[in-house]
Amino acid sequence: MDLLNHNEEGATIHLDGRELLMIIALIQEGRIAFECESPTGQALDKLFSNAVVLVEQARKSGLQMREVH
Repeated sequence: MDLLNHNEEGATIHLDGRELLMIIALIQEGRIAFECESPTGQALDKLFSNAVVLVEQARKSGLQMREVH
């Protein structure tokens, strides 16, 4: 995990695929433990789930590009 940028409004971090999966697990476990169905909890869950899908698609696309060349 790398902190890429930060300011008074927030932070930009870089997570690899394994770290993304761990964040998803932590979010889901926290939501279950605290019975949290708030819009914020749902949005975080969706955000990181979408990030995992996008990273996997990019990885597959990169592999396909290497196979063509």
